[in-house]
Amino acid sequence: MDDVLNLFPLNTVLLPGAMLQLHVFEDRYKEMMAQCIDGELPFGVLLDRSGLRADDLDPVDVGTVAVIRKVTRLSAGRLFVIAQGTRRFRIERVIGTTPFWRAEISFLEEVDGPQAKAGRLREAATVRLRDYLAALLAPRGEEIESIELPSDVAASSYLIADALQVASPVKQELLEAGSAVERLRAELALLDTEIERLRSEQPAAGSEQRSTFPARFSLN
Repeated sequence: MDDVLNLFPLNTVLLPGAMLQLHVFEDRYKEMMAQCIDGELPFGVLLDRSGLRADDLDPVDVGTVAVIRKVTRLSAGRLFVIAQGTRRFRIERVIGTTPFWRAEISFLEEVDGPQAKAGRLREAATVRLRDYLAALLAPRGEEIESIELPSDVAASSYLIADALQVASPVKQELLEAGSAVERLRAELALLDTEIERLRSEQPAAGSEQRSTFPARFSLN
């Protein structure tokens, strides 16, 4: 057992390195954030499979530790919080759910996989990611110049997962991948599928279509 975390189940998947913006307005989470801010403590973000009321929360077992980077205090005690994902964890035992979830957790080891394969997959994924972002921008008549992934293979795999505009359960599978090699393989397949879909949906010349280009694809 490595630690005890306050938990924030959400309808999104936070990946290591990615940024998360939170508007905190519920009393239980204002209390949780106050503890984290005062004690300079991280908290855990987990995908909630239910998306319903507090009593019906159904968080997954694997999530990401979030470190608070900036807090803006709003009216009525509300908070605007910017946090960053750092490392993965697994719930070992839920300690309590009132007023918010707390659990004993263990951290998950980061494994690259075979070095030669990891390097080749990272290079291939860099090319596919550029094609994917270009396909997202094409309906706006914009072009992407060049992209550069981190030299760290695991960090690159998480950046790609964050950039992919796919359903949360799919991102959760990427988060839980046993190695960076496994994650990159899955991402290459997803990128190919998404590129083909986006290109098939591109409007005819002279028509207009809005793109949902991702707001971020950087770990910085």
